Amino acid sequence: MALAHLKSFWRCVYILFLEGMLRRTENGERLGVFSKRAWGSNLMFAGITGSLIAFFWFAQRTHFELNAIATTSEVLKVSRHLTRNRKTVYELTLRWIDQNEQVHETVPRVKASYYNVPVGTELDIKYDPNDPTDVRVETQEGPWYLPRLTLLGSFMTFLMGWAMRGRPQS
Repeated sequence: MALAHLKSFWRCVYILFLEGMLRRTENGERLGVFSKRAWGSNLMFAGITGSLIAFFWFAQRTHFELNAIATTSEVLKVSRHLTRNRKTVYELTLRWIDQNEQVHETVPRVKASYYNVPVGTELDIKYDPNDPTDVRVETQEGPWYLPRLTLLGSFMTFLMGWAMRGRPQS
């Protein structure tokens, strides 16, 4: 059963993407990797891959948002770091109290340029009650900004590839 599904999936991938690179012209010449049809197929593949990443990101974020508990935290320390391209990002150390009245000091996983806030500032956070180290600072863009942007970019990449690839002749 699983082998039949895998075979049909591979057939779909072959028709959608590889056909554009493997088709031959009327005189028997191969189109090749650098043809317009091949580039279109590659863009379609990149669009589908990006969409899958965005959907998994949405699923992970939805799982977090459904289980997360909102609270406020106090900034204890702001550490300044430089990225490889010499941009400044800040890492926060936060103190917050969970639903069981336990005090936690946590460093969120994300460093950002907009975390340059004074020590003592209160920030809204969400945390996973099953994993108190998973703390996320609320931002103005909201939790769906980057997954939405990724999905939109992937969709546009797929459409550009589809338009570029054209319709293969039988």
